[in-house]
Order: sequence, then C-alpha cells, then structure tokens
Amino acid sequence: MKMPPKSPESKEKNRKKEQTTVPVTVANVRCAFGKKQVLHDISFSLKRGEIVCLLGLNGAGKTTTMRILSGLLVPGHGKVRVLGFDPAESPSSVRKVLGVLPEENILNNELTVYEHLRFAGKLAGYKKDLDARIHELAAVFALEDVLHSLAGILSKGYRQRASLAIALLTDPPVVILDEPSSGLDPEQQSAFHDLLRSISADKTLLLSTHLLPDVKALADRVLVIAGGHLIYDGPHPGDDLLRKALLGESINTEAAPLEDNHESV
Repeated sequence: MKMPPKSPESKEKNRKKEQTTVPVTVANVRCAFGKKQVLHDISFSLKRGEIVCLLGLNGAGKTTTMRILSGLLVPGHGKVRVLGFDPAESPSSVRKVLGVLPEENILNNELTVYEHLRFAGKLAGYKKDLDARIHELAAVFALEDVLHSLAGILSKGYRQRASLAIALLTDPPVVILDEPSSGLDPEQQSAFHDLLRSISADKTLLLSTHLLPDVKALADRVLVIAGGHLIYDGPHPGDDLLRKALLGESINTEAAPLEDNHESV
C-alpha cells in the first residue's frame, strides 16, 4: 500500500531531529562523471564542536565530496543532510547554515576588506546591525588595521583571515574550508590554527588539507578518501599510517605513534 506523503509539519519535525543529533550526515553517496565513478558509497557524519580533516590525493574524490555538501553537485545515489536540509533539494536553505572558504582566491583586489564584508552581508540578507558585525569580526580576526585597505595589497595571511571572516559573517553552524593553510608561512599557519580552534567550540568544521601539520594541529577526527572510497575515519593514526591510507592501503591504528614533522602529502 502506498504511504501518503509526509506533511510539511512532519518534515520540519524530522529535520529538527536530525539537526540536534548530528549537523552533517553523508550516507552511501555515489557520484559519477559520465562512466567514471568518482565516489563509491561514501558514509560519514560530523558532530558539533569538532574539527574534521578530510585528506585525499588529487583525484581521490575529496573536492567532489565537499561540492556535494555545498550543494554544487548532486550525487547519483545516497543521502546528504546539512542541519537537516538536503543540499540538492534545498540549496538556499543550506547556504543559510553553511559557511564556505574555497581554496581559490575569492577577494577582489580593488575592494577593501570592509567593502567585501559589507557586500557579503547585503548579499546574504543579514538582518542585524551589519556594521557592528563587521567590526566584531575585524576584532576577532585581527583585521582592524587593514579593514579599509585594498585586498590587493594584503599578505596571504591577511587575505585568508578576511576570506574566513566573510565565510563566518552570518555565524553559520557548519563551515567547510578547502586548503585554508595553503600558501601560508609557518607563523601564519600557527596563527590561523589558533583562529580555527577559537571558533570551533560551537561549530562543525570540515577542513580539506594536504598538510600534515594542519591535521596534527587541528583534527579531532581524520577522514581519508582514496580512489573514491572512504578508507579511514578516526583519530590521527600517525603520519606514516596516514600516507599508507592515502595510497589506498588498509591500516592498523593500534599503538600508532604521532610523528613530529612538517611534511605535506
């Protein structure tokens, strides 16, 4: 017997239940481009207050996974929920609860940091005192001295801070960061790590990186994708085992030591 469709009230009740359980769920997701299968039944969940690092070699499916979560790609199979919303069915709702820091530069060299933040606020329909929010973010991210400087003259570190401030302007509960430390010197990386840690307590952060220092400094959990398969989901297993996982090898994490080095993968 065919079941009647769920009422809007029932759907909202289920969404709120999912939201309070885990902010992000990915269940049995597959994705193909033409005949090439890019993701094979990927499943994981993300909790509130944790930083999860997503690792994968070029072509492993890492970027595809992040684009599906952002609503930029629709999977061929599986279930994705961000705060109870399906990114494919409700992209506008997901955009309201999701902050994204892409790897590519999002700043216009001819605009100031203040102008970027004000434009982002207007675009997002920020309802509160926008100027107060801009100055609040400038204080949090130590941007006061460059708030009225053109983006084109800023250092990479300041540009990353400004980009993150834009991603967090609406105070989204879920944040996706794609290679946020790429191009930063060690001092800038350390400052950026401190910044991410300071905002992570009440948010869910998914961070894509190829830098092992990022993983060691930030990850509460590590996800490794190899050949479109999620082959590891757990605490940092040590750099040697991470390298093996990235190549698609199964790993035994028992008594795996952490190594002290600054290599990338």
